[in-house]
Amino acid sequence: MRIHSLPLAAILALAFAFPSHGAEKPRPAQASRAKKVWTNDDMDQLRARGLITTFNVTTETTAQAPAAPSEPAMFAARTEDPTWYAEQAAILQAELDKREAALREAQSNLARAAEGITQPGIAMDKKNAGITPESGIAVLQAQVLEVQNQLGELSDLARQNNIPPGVLRS
Repeated sequence: MRIHSLPLAAILALAFAFPSHGAEKPRPAQASRAKKVWTNDDMDQLRARGLITTFNVTTETTAQAPAAPSEPAMFAARTEDPTWYAEQAAILQAELDKREAALREAQSNLARAAEGITQPGIAMDKKNAGITPESGIAVLQAQVLEVQNQLGELSDLARQNNIPPGVLRS
């Protein structure tokens, strides 16, 4: 038994010695994962190398672009023009007429279906407003109300900018 214990003790001593030396050395994967904190000064260098893209407008692009009027200034100029109100009212009124016609058609179809008069099938070339005819009518009513609200908001804006009410009705 004495002969076998000496090689076993040597193997155990070597087993403890080698892993301790390997644990002290950094692994290549850990060395490549070094973290870098980027600052604002580094952003220009990274952008020049094509490594990042930002969506901020730089001073170079603003110097090249012609000066355009700001959106609020353009909106303020439009809100003082009676023809703009007439155009917007005409667009909204056309949309309102279209939506009201669709609502009337859906309501008449539902009334005819209640009397037993139905179409021979489903019109696949037309949009369906809802899952059931009742929900479709509710959706169409909400769409009509939405356009009516937009017309009301346009009327309020015209009143605030001293535009005569007759401009919206023409």
